[in-house]
Amino acid sequence: MTTRDELIDGFRMIIREGQRTTANFGPDDWGYTVHDEEGGWTVRQLYAHVTGVAEVMPGLVGALAQSAEGQNVVASVNIDDLNAQSVAAKADLSESDLMEAFKTAHEAAVKFIQELPEDQLQQQRRFGQIEAPVADLLDTFFIIHAISHIYHATSRPLN
Repeated sequence: MTTRDELIDGFRMIIREGQRTTANFGPDDWGYTVHDEEGGWTVRQLYAHVTGVAEVMPGLVGALAQSAEGQNVVASVNIDDLNAQSVAAKADLSESDLMEAFKTAHEAAVKFIQELPEDQLQQQRRFGQIEAPVADLLDTFFIIHAISHIYHATSRPLN
């Protein structure tokens, strides 16, 4: 099972790698389309999505805690709609404000994980097709997910 310290390190890695990889982006870099799902996302939209996902993490953990073991906590959630809403909610932010929101959301995730009771991290719960301890679900759907998107945001042709 993923440990609390591994989750904290993972959220801190998201901050570090997000800031590192965007530090030298110019205006054209933010507008490059790097994600072909949901109709295509630019780097900017991808960071809006990753930020929005981090912002909903505490609510998801609460839903997981309240759900019965084996119950799919996202069975009635339209993930595509949720993703579109998270991207649209940050559409008017400047790139610097977006990255500040990105940092703030992931710092809040660290604080939340630090304060989360151990028994909640160990609860066996279901998110979509994956049933695992909550700590492992957080690792998969928040940390690995974010790092994957950060990688995609950097994978574009060099001029």
